[in-house]
Amino acid sequence: MKIQTAQYGEVHVLTQCPLLESTERLLFLTEVHEAYDSAEERFVLRESPRQVLAFSYVGMQKAMGDMFHMLYANLRKTWAIPLKQLKQNISDTDSTFIQMDTSINASDLRIGFALVQTATTDTFVEITEIGRYVVTQQEIRDPETDEVVQEEIIEYQDGFRLAKKLTAVNASITPVRICMIDGDANFNTGGFWAGQQVTFLVLAEDGPAVVESVPEQYKNHDIYFERLLLDSDSLQMSLTQHQVIADGEIGRFTQFTDWKKPRYLKPFKSLLKSRAEFIEYRKFLFRRMGQYRAFWLPLYEKHLNVVSTGMLANWFEVDNNYVIEADRKHIAVKIGDVWTAHEITNQVINGKTTRITVSPSINVQRKAIQNICYLGLHRFAADQIEFGFLGNSMVQTTVPILELSS
Repeated sequence: MKIQTAQYGEVHVLTQCPLLESTERLLFLTEVHEAYDSAEERFVLRESPRQVLAFSYVGMQKAMGDMFHMLYANLRKTWAIPLKQLKQNISDTDSTFIQMDTSINASDLRIGFALVQTATTDTFVEITEIGRYVVTQQEIRDPETDEVVQEEIIEYQDGFRLAKKLTAVNASITPVRICMIDGDANFNTGGFWAGQQVTFLVLAEDGPAVVESVPEQYKNHDIYFERLLLDSDSLQMSLTQHQVIADGEIGRFTQFTDWKKPRYLKPFKSLLKSRAEFIEYRKFLFRRMGQYRAFWLPLYEKHLNVVSTGMLANWFEVDNNYVIEADRKHIAVKIGDVWTAHEITNQVINGKTTRITVSPSINVQRKAIQNICYLGLHRFAADQIEFGFLGNSMVQTTVPILELSS
């Protein structure tokens, strides 16, 4: 399908984009200035992330040739690529307005282009406005006195206004991004079949808009209690510290570091099992802006072995056989399914135990507490995040996170 647009000229619409084994990458850009004592200054260099879409196509016989000739004729042309991972159903319509909740995919489905699909048709639409105001009750005046006897009521109706009238029943709408092919198209062929690997770079002016979702705050930073997922039966973590080795190659060599102490690095793996979870994760991702915005997250490791029993008020005792990390000043407490954050205000060693005083008080019976662990301030350790689509609305992504001095 080819269409003519006012902004991009002729665009080739690739309506069939396989979601399974495809990937989406979001490329933020952050500059990080690090001090010797691990303090940081971070700056956002790109307001919106770059977006890269990669697909693997497998075709048999005629489809194999069709795909080859389409790429041959349009390799350096402009393409319109639907984001099928963000597809959602719409109500039946026969007008220039689609009534729906526009806040769900606000970063991707907005003013611009979209693909409306039914069981038999694919329609490329242009969204020109978000929402409209409609008169739900007409004003009525007394014909003799001109007195208003019924007020006019105007209500806001959420949805998308289209450039042209759309007729669709049992349809879905999918955001569309305007792209160019990044690099070459690669082919694998077996004679009766062929596979193509194509990477599309979304044009900067059509990239995802950053729509933040501001979460609960603690100490002027976002706080989350997402569980870290294991990679198979373990979670690989690293202690990293800047290192420069001075080596003249013919004699002695030495090292130095610009960091006062090591940093704790681990993977933040997420398995998103529905489109709703995927959209919420993207809001969390845009909130981070790559490495820019820090967030609190429990460490989850059993560094603290609480030996106190009964009611835990504003203090509890822990076993000194476990390493008590004096630099850490915050803990997270899980009671039932609810986490709370507390600041460590004092630590006193009493023989084999250490008394830890916290604020605010916990005020819960020890047996009702499922977990007590340290709470760390983290940021992403990478500006590039990749989503892998596994089918059945499942998405997997992993991004390294770095614990900051907290």
